[in-house]
Amino acid sequence: MDRVILHYDMDAFYASIEIRDNPKYKNRPMVVAGGVVTTANYEARKYGIHSAMSTFEAKKLCPNLLIVFPNKEKYFKESQIIHNLVLKITHKIEFIALDEGYIDITDVIKKFSSKEKFAKTFRERIFKHTGLTCSVGIGINKISAKIASDINKPFGQYIFNNEEEFIEYMKDKKIRKLQGVGEKFEKILNKDNIFLVGDIHKFSLKELIKKYGKSRGEILYLYSRGIDHSPVDYDKPIHSVGAENTYSFPLNTEEELIKKIEEIYNIAYDRLKKKNCLTKTVSIKVKYSDRKTISKAKTTTIATNNKDTLFEYANELFNEIEKRNDIKLLGITFKNLTEFSIRQLSFNLFKD
Repeated sequence: MDRVILHYDMDAFYASIEIRDNPKYKNRPMVVAGGVVTTANYEARKYGIHSAMSTFEAKKLCPNLLIVFPNKEKYFKESQIIHNLVLKITHKIEFIALDEGYIDITDVIKKFSSKEKFAKTFRERIFKHTGLTCSVGIGINKISAKIASDINKPFGQYIFNNEEEFIEYMKDKKIRKLQGVGEKFEKILNKDNIFLVGDIHKFSLKELIKKYGKSRGEILYLYSRGIDHSPVDYDKPIHSVGAENTYSFPLNTEEELIKKIEEIYNIAYDRLKKKNCLTKTVSIKVKYSDRKTISKAKTTTIATNNKDTLFEYANELFNEIEKRNDIKLLGITFKNLTEFSIRQLSFNLFKD
């Protein structure tokens, strides 16, 4: 039976909650931020402001920008309301953040006249109960649903009914559009004259693995064709492995920080390899001398154990941290682990 997977993504979640609760913020460029932008509303995004940008830089782009300090307890409670609403549909749900998740609606969709009707009803129901908008994508798997949900933001929907529709839509999109292709990897691909998703189709799986390694080669081959066999992990226990270290003297130079990040990453990665696991989530932890602690995480759809890819993810997270001195503790953790032996992808069916 063909799967039907839905991905929902709340629109500018933190900012939308603040605007709902404070109507005076409406139609004004605003961000939820401490020293770094957590969420920018759509008015602010028109100025080029985005998450992980420093508020100083954001203010330069938009001098009249409204900055609201985050209230994470409120956002968490709102997320629980949304989760409870979604769980009334089915238990086959993988919540991957406070504001987004995957739902396997293969059985549920039979009760509706169309996928379009289901997506519209889903969005309207969330809005009715929370006053918040979300965008919805429906696809044949997680990767197609994820990309679909981003097409008609905000408060929109898009549907891929098969791989052919996905390939046709994606072929002229920039290669960075593929999940798993970060800034550094994009530059490597550009040097090889791969700029668009469609440029990947001229290569076989073997050729891509030979050029870019097993993990990256597989991502390019599969995702460019809309192939993703990973399940919606609705009843999977959370596992993690990692490492952290507390330093006798605070780290106060960029050179020290870079060196210690690499050291702690190598320890965490060695533990991941010994577990013989792949991971979907990279999480970092930083604690300062004043005991203030910051944690950040990045989750991808496909599990991997590629050392360079995971290190790039970790570095992206550390680069989002504005204050990079007076650090007493560093930690890196890999979560959402999958045993390598039970990986869902089956490449022996592919024909090069």
